[in-house]
Amino acid sequence: MAALVIPERVQKYFPSQIDPSKLWVNYNARVDSLTIYCTGKPVPSVWSDVDEYAYIGFSQENDTIVTGLMIEHFSKWLLVPDHPQRQLQPE
Repeated sequence: MAALVIPERVQKYFPSQIDPSKLWVNYNARVDSLTIYCTGKPVPSVWSDVDEYAYIGFSQENDTIVTGLMIEHFSKWLLVPDHPQRQLQPE
């Protein structure tokens, strides 16, 4: 199973707990992109790449607040063989 290593410099901005009712998830099959917002709905965000496929969204008003996560080429990301530790965990 693929996962994502969240860089330590970014971890401090993630909420310690996420209310499941605030998750907004969308998979766009046409472009093979998975987007997850922890704000209840899509909000304007500034996206910063964490690896070749994944981006973390930050609030436009406050760059210390994480708004979500986006993974491009999601199907490919799931199968990346050179990332044996791909899971959401500290770096």
